[in-house]
Amino acid sequence: MSNPIIFNASSRIGKISAEADEEFLFECFVDIDALAELKEIGSPKMILLGSTGTGKTALIRKIEFDYQRANFIQLDEMALDYLGNSDVIQFLLSIDVNLDLFFQALWKHVILIEFIRLKFNIQDEQKSKFVFSQIFDAFGNDQRKKRGLDYLRKWESKFWISMDENIREITENLETIVNAEMGGEIEKFNAKAGYARTLSAEKKSQLQRVARKFVAPELLTDLAKVVDTLSEHGTRVEPCFILIDSLDENWIDISIKYPLIRALIESLKSLRRVPDLKTVVALRSDLLEKVILETRDAGFQSEKYEDYIIRLKWDSSSLKKLVNKRINFLFRRKYNRQNVMFEDIFPEKISNVGSPFTTLLEKSLYRPRDLINFVNMCLEASEGSTAISRKTFTQAERTYSANRLTAMIEEWQHVVANAGPLINLLKGKRGTIMLSEFCTSRLLDDLVHHFPEAKYREKDELWRLVEDATTRNVEPFDLACALIERLHLMGAIGVKYDPNLPYQYFFQTQKPLPTNYLDSATKIRVHPMLHSALGIVN
Repeated sequence: MSNPIIFNASSRIGKISAEADEEFLFECFVDIDALAELKEIGSPKMILLGSTGTGKTALIRKIEFDYQRANFIQLDEMALDYLGNSDVIQFLLSIDVNLDLFFQALWKHVILIEFIRLKFNIQDEQKSKFVFSQIFDAFGNDQRKKRGLDYLRKWESKFWISMDENIREITENLETIVNAEMGGEIEKFNAKAGYARTLSAEKKSQLQRVARKFVAPELLTDLAKVVDTLSEHGTRVEPCFILIDSLDENWIDISIKYPLIRALIESLKSLRRVPDLKTVVALRSDLLEKVILETRDAGFQSEKYEDYIIRLKWDSSSLKKLVNKRINFLFRRKYNRQNVMFEDIFPEKISNVGSPFTTLLEKSLYRPRDLINFVNMCLEASEGSTAISRKTFTQAERTYSANRLTAMIEEWQHVVANAGPLINLLKGKRGTIMLSEFCTSRLLDDLVHHFPEAKYREKDELWRLVEDATTRNVEPFDLACALIERLHLMGAIGVKYDPNLPYQYFFQTQKPLPTNYLDSATKIRVHPMLHSALGIVN
């Protein structure tokens, strides 16, 4: 190649975060068949599920880029901190009142307001009055639409004000009603820490019966009528996309975060009846597992939502295409008009097994973020060179492996109690081991050493077993299975049930491990991505 490439300190094939990757994201976008289905208004697929780094944000940003009527709901602009700090909400939660219907109503209200703004381009009071006069003229004589129209009349003057004001008003209405009936109890709740725990079962049940009357069934009915009205007021315009991302961030008090996410998923189903509206939600796999864990008593079952979920999966050819596009975009414009591909910067064999790209793939969870991060580290280690050598690859791998181990622990620490110590139980082990090697008394000693806070003991089977082991005999096999299940969920290991089957990793199925398939002869493989960081012996 004339004018050979020389790597420098700024040689990067993009940022690992889609939010910061504006330069590469749209120029080098690669679709894996998820985009078309998300764009299809008639498709029920609305929940984009995948682990961190699989491209969820990139996909919904592409929708925003491609459609004029597409907008993100900014969670930090929804005044949800007001909801989380509400004494009434906290009191109702403390006495175990199910607020799912109220939270569903909030989401439907927010999404419908945003939809109407987008659909009719409402930016001021004058446009709002004009649009709603058309709707009222069209349906004013239809008694079936009366409740929906009454709701729209109530809110028509507020469709251009900020979203936080709308949510604050709905919450304040609930606070006023509940305070009128239960103000004395709420005062006691505020005055005495742990007040709810002092209530007798009879008193608590009585308060729950009173409170259930106020958690928005009427509001939900009104919103259902609004949906019916808007579903018949379709127009031949570009569809509207409401996009929701960043649910894993700190946008709401943790005490109501998981019930709110469950309510969001529930609310999406009825909103499908609006013909030119599509709501797309990006959701991390670990966050969905946490929602299931935290709302299990409320009847949440992830199986019910499979029809609405797209599970993001990448294969080797799609990832190779993505890396090639980014390498070419970086170097072709910088040096000459010649195309620059992966093999041009990785000409040397970097391992004893397989091609350079196969080696990179094996040390990844088949996610764009992993490959972008790994290639960037190889380029950094090769500054001043014209190609990546085995030596610089090995140097980059050490940094990459440590980085991925930290990222894995951070990703799963809110789902798996003591995620870090559990993964560290793999330190110094062989790359492939039998499950029976965990079935020793030493395992219990190691787990007791990392016994978590009391709040985890009620919800995590592994830690319940550890606690039970202090008063009764617990089979080491049961402890080992519970440990393996968690390590598999985090992606730290693959599991081989049958000699004729390949190792199964969570990133491939995105479903928890069926532990009833495990036996003492089951083979466990520590993911090669972690070998360097954990000192795995091959």
